[in-house]
Amino acid sequence: MPTTESPSQLKRRVRDLSKVATARARLGVSPHAPYSVSGPLFGAVAAWSKSEGLPLAVHVAESRAESEFLSCGAGSFADAWRSRGIPLPDSSGLSPIQWLARHEVLSSRCLCIHAVQVNPADIQRLADSGTTVAHCPLSNRAHAHGTAPLGNLIAAGVPVGLGTDSVASVGRLDLLAEARLAGQQTSLDPVRLLELCTLGGARALNLAAEVGSLEPGKWADCTVIRLKGAGGPAERVLACGPADVLRTFVGGREVYRAA
Repeated sequence: MPTTESPSQLKRRVRDLSKVATARARLGVSPHAPYSVSGPLFGAVAAWSKSEGLPLAVHVAESRAESEFLSCGAGSFADAWRSRGIPLPDSSGLSPIQWLARHEVLSSRCLCIHAVQVNPADIQRLADSGTTVAHCPLSNRAHAHGTAPLGNLIAAGVPVGLGTDSVASVGRLDLLAEARLAGQQTSLDPVRLLELCTLGGARALNLAAEVGSLEPGKWADCTVIRLKGAGGPAERVLACGPADVLRTFVGGREVYRAA
């Protein structure tokens, strides 16, 4: 779809949805990925989201095929574009993160989902721009994309929260399972891993002033879990799964109770 037509449809869609947005259910935009959205369109959406104060989420640096597509115009994604008669992006040796930077996508309102195929320079770009990351280890493993450098991202000061990607990737959404795998892949202790599920996620979404921890002035969102296993509290929470959830509260209101 032409670069001028897609943003117009997006603006109309956001305008229509704004009627049902609330303080808890806010709008954002998500141009999918560099291999499915053109550079000019990415830039146009990013500029508009900035002007409107809308958060931006993008799946990026997930697979080696994506990196190959952007750096040298080769691989399965390039073949798919050619088969549909779509001009390939300029092949100038850019990494996916560099490519986003070229199109002025990176910012403190931008959430990069995956960030597996990143090098030290990419990590520094993310940190310098204030861009945040959603780390999805189960999805990365399921698709054999590799392991994201979680420890390096955190050490560089990049705000990171744990994510699940989608049921299409992992079958069942289980944030604590994501945390357990993240722990196997790094040296983070259980307390830090649990923080990535809670306050870390809130920081990655720029919502830490409202959610992510139980403090005066924040929304009273919490989950009551039946502890299992041995060790400290955080370690025992991480040993749990969806079947161990007893009650869930959103804004202090009970929305789930186990039978």
